[in-house]
Amino acid sequence: MQTAPTIIKAQAEKKPAKLPAVISANPLDLPATTFKEGLDRRKENRATLMAWIRDALVDGSDFGKIHVVGRNRCQAGKNCHNPEHYSKPSLFKAGAEKICGMLGLTIHYPTLAEYEKAALTGTHLSQIIMRCEIVDASGRVVADGVGARLLSQDNGDINKALKMAEKSAHIDATLRMAGLSEVFTQDIEDIMPQREVESSQQAENSEQGSPVEEQLATVSKTDCQRLEDRIKELGLDHKRVKDWMFKASHHRFKDFMELSPEFYQTLYSKLDQFAKVAS
Repeated sequence: MQTAPTIIKAQAEKKPAKLPAVISANPLDLPATTFKEGLDRRKENRATLMAWIRDALVDGSDFGKIHVVGRNRCQAGKNCHNPEHYSKPSLFKAGAEKICGMLGLTIHYPTLAEYEKAALTGTHLSQIIMRCEIVDASGRVVADGVGARLLSQDNGDINKALKMAEKSAHIDATLRMAGLSEVFTQDIEDIMPQREVESSQQAENSEQGSPVEEQLATVSKTDCQRLEDRIKELGLDHKRVKDWMFKASHHRFKDFMELSPEFYQTLYSKLDQFAKVAS
C-alpha cells in the first residue's frame, strides 16, 4: 500500500497533458508571431513557385500571348509586332497540368457524372457548366474553379464541349490555387479562334456591303433568360454585371442580347466569382 507522500510524489512526476492546439477561425486572430511566421513562409514558398514557373513553363506550349485585335484593325494577325495588340499571357491546359503535377495535386470534376447521366438518358443540353476541384494528397480540396461552354460553339458535339469546359475549369482552379491571376489569364485561346472567324466575316461582308451585325452569331432569348435567372439566383447587382460586361468586351456589348456565344459563356462562368466577391 502506497503512503500519501509516495502518491503525491508520483503525481508530481507525471508529465502535464498536452493541451489541444488552438485553431483560429480567422487568421487575424492568431498570435502575432504565428501569423507572421505563416506569412513569411507563404511569401518564400510563393517566390520559389514563381521561379519554378519561369524556368519550367514553355512559352507557346504551356502559356502564351494571344493576338486580340481583329483583322479590321490589324491585318498582320499572329505576325503582328505591336505588343499592345496582344493579351496578358494566357495559361494553357498543359501549363495547368504541369503546375498541379509539380505540387503533387490531382483534379476532380464533381459535376461530370451529372452530364454523363444526362447524355445517357438523352436529355437535351444547350450548355455545359463544369466545376473542377484541386485535391491534395490527403484528399482535401484546396481550390476549385468553374468552366462553361455552349454546345453551339462545338456544333452540338457534347464530347468536345465537355472537354473544353473541363479545361476552362481546370485552368480557373489552378489560377485560384496558386494565386496566379496577376500573371496569367485564361480562356483567351478558346475565344480567339471564333474572333478570327468573325473578323474574316466582317472583312467579307464589308466588301459585299452587307451589315456585319446581321451576320455575327448572337445568343438566343432562352440563353439570355437563363443568364438573367442566374444573376437573380446569385443575388447579383444587374447593373454591375452589365458594366463589367461592357468594359470587358471593350465597349462591344451593352445588352445581353448582343452577346456573342463565346463571350456569353465567359460571362456566365464569371457569375459565381462575382457572387463570392460580393459575399
